[in-house]
Amino acid sequence: MDCPQNEHLGTVEFLEQFNRKVAQQRVPLTGSIELTHRCNLDCVHCYLGARGSRASEHQELTTAQWLSVLDQATEAGCLYLLITGGEPTLRRDFAAVYRHAKQLGLLVTVFTNGTLISDEVIDLFADLPPRQVEISLYGATAETYETITGVRGSFERCMAGIRRLLGAHLDVGLKTVLMTLNRHEFLAIEEMAKDMGVGFRFDAAIFPCLDGDMTPVQLRVAAREAVATEMADVKRLETWRDFYRRQREIAPAETLYQCGAGTSAFHVDPYGSLTPCLMLDEPSCNLARSTFRAGWQTVMPRLHERKASAGFACSTCEKRVLCGYCPAFFAIENGAEDVRSEYLCAIGHLRYETVAGETVPAQREGDRGEDRSQAADETALREAQAPSH
Repeated sequence: MDCPQNEHLGTVEFLEQFNRKVAQQRVPLTGSIELTHRCNLDCVHCYLGARGSRASEHQELTTAQWLSVLDQATEAGCLYLLITGGEPTLRRDFAAVYRHAKQLGLLVTVFTNGTLISDEVIDLFADLPPRQVEISLYGATAETYETITGVRGSFERCMAGIRRLLGAHLDVGLKTVLMTLNRHEFLAIEEMAKDMGVGFRFDAAIFPCLDGDMTPVQLRVAAREAVATEMADVKRLETWRDFYRRQREIAPAETLYQCGAGTSAFHVDPYGSLTPCLMLDEPSCNLARSTFRAGWQTVMPRLHERKASAGFACSTCEKRVLCGYCPAFFAIENGAEDVRSEYLCAIGHLRYETVAGETVPAQREGDRGEDRSQAADETALREAQAPSH
């Protein structure tokens, strides 16, 4: 029998109500697990930085420990699971962990670079289809892609992986990071996704490495270019307008963190640290020494006890729903959770100009100067990051 309370609700409205109830009741509905920080690529913008280069297989959770984490998270209410890395398929027990997640009834998405999609992986996914396999495609040509990944031959391996997944009729999504090194091929990357008939998304908000290394930030395109690229697509523009219409009336909360991290979402790193999200090191609970339920009920709530300092401009900003507001992002970039990212702030203002019905202004002279500087950086980085073999 249909529930009368939801009789007139559209899918989006229903999901928003559902998510609010989940957050109020603190059900860990959505989780992400990093099986490893190891990767077979060496991307110039990677947020792992030295963490990735120092990653050791021997320090990671064992297969048995990962299976136990999944059991405990599912028992606590997890339904949606993201398996990511590093490159998760590097784990020799990837199939065992994935299979267990699916057999628990979890709706699993896999983030991968696509270069290691073997016959065994295809057979696994064909037997137990993922909700989606999402692949990062950093260029439309081998030259651009491999300038970013630092590994010769990786472009063709990535494309071969995509073809294998599509050939098995699996749900594939493509994404990219818009940066100075691939801006000239962005439209071609987007067109490739359209030609394949798969979903596509991108992000320009590159953040520093989690260890504080600011090098990736040099690869950001100007905020004006990022928003102009984003809003050039009619469907994306309408999606943003609809999102803003639904979100703008929501009153700001008193807490610093306003997302689902720690209330309906969690993250587990390769070494067993349970945190509210991937970008936060604390509050944390080590699942090799504690239980998921104990960490979720006693440690994770501490995140939402944090309050912004007096006069924090973001607390009352009407554009906050459009900028990608994230105190964890602020902390990585500026060393403090309540010191806003000027880059995100600029993006929020520019999105507002468009979403509120105005056109994105043409580039100002200062922006052109920034672009010239970025072009010089691009040349230098291409030379520094060119594959050596």
